[in-house]
Amino acid sequence: MKTQSLKNQPLNKQAGFTLVELIIVIVILGILAVVAAPRFLNLQGDANASTLEGLQGSIRSGMNIVNGKSIIASNQKEETATVAVDTGDVATVYGYPAATQAAFEAFLDVKFAANNTADFNLVEITADNKVIIFPNSYVQTDDCRIEYTQATAAVTTTAPIKTVVTAPIVTLVTDGC
Repeated sequence: MKTQSLKNQPLNKQAGFTLVELIIVIVILGILAVVAAPRFLNLQGDANASTLEGLQGSIRSGMNIVNGKSIIASNQKEETATVAVDTGDVATVYGYPAATQAAFEAFLDVKFAANNTADFNLVEITADNKVIIFPNSYVQTDDCRIEYTQATAAVTTTAPIKTVVTAPIVTLVTDGC
């Protein structure tokens, strides 16, 4: 009786993956999609918040430049004045930019509108001397905005009489961006 050696027999080579391997890969990809997808879906909110943070820095820098030019022109104690900057004339209140669209466009060199047609949406609140800025194409709510409160001043009644200026307040709210 002859015994056959297994060494010389060709092995049956398979090409491809088994069904179990494919199912495991699909399950792993599904878990990654569930975990990673929510992180990437909120990129617009992060972009809105970052845009507002950058604009807030620009407002503060521009506000200080305008105030410096007002001091040089000796009109920092005047209720209304005008200061020339590279991009135009800026209306000022006690040496700081007035809470108007024209003043903001001049000292920031940014376009504002109220209908998503410019860089940012701007809503003037003239009764409170405030400007509220929203990111463009964002539903305007109170949880994603910059609020600029115009400078104020008080005159002391005791000698020596002097004008005490309170600088503008720039508030950033990014809770709901």
